[in-house]
Amino acid sequence: MTDIGRKRSSNQDAFLVSPELRLFAVADGMGGHSGGEVASALAIKTLEKFFSDLSSEEEKPTVLLQNCFELCNKAIYDESSRNPELSGMGTTMSACVMDSEWVHIAQVGDSRCYLYNNNELFQITEDHSQVYEMLKAGLINEASMHTFHKNVITRSVGYEETVQVDLFSRLAQKGDKYLLCSDGLTGMVSNEQIAQVLQNFGIEEATKNLIDLANLQGGEDNVSVIIFEIK
Repeated sequence: MTDIGRKRSSNQDAFLVSPELRLFAVADGMGGHSGGEVASALAIKTLEKFFSDLSSEEEKPTVLLQNCFELCNKAIYDESSRNPELSGMGTTMSACVMDSEWVHIAQVGDSRCYLYNNNELFQITEDHSQVYEMLKAGLINEASMHTFHKNVITRSVGYEETVQVDLFSRLAQKGDKYLLCSDGLTGMVSNEQIAQVLQNFGIEEATKNLIDLANLQGGEDNVSVIIFEIK
């Protein structure tokens, strides 16, 4: 699900849910009046086409994700170069693709991927943002994170000519729940609250309840949430 939130005039998030491709992604665009919307939509469209057009899976899924993110980066960068109104646009993106045994994750920006199992929530990805890097360096603590500007992104898809992608792989286990979200959720809702919702509700209800909670607690940004479970 995605929602415009309570403060924004447009929704610059985009997402992909494709059980057929075993592919899931969330992108949060940025850049001018319409640039963010264009960037996130272009990233998701390019991602889906890339995996739809695969004739074989000889390459490792992490290599495929790396190649795909680079293709998304080029598509957005080239489009912004052609159109001055879109100059400087980019997008965050978190994507998961599954094979028969593993969940493979790629990440750029401050959208996130979480794993929930055994009543515990684990943040798999790391934010590429100024505030998160300050946290890792010990300059601030988690309690004070929300007092700093979160929207200073240190890495995005399409803003520069090249992109650095974080890659992760985890063995798929029955009962595991994966959550992909834009920072419209994590800026408003704590990890403890996310875990509580996942503990108390099924995935469809949890998706809706997390978006409702983000809006109830301020709704300062667009918010997108995908939850899928390993059966």
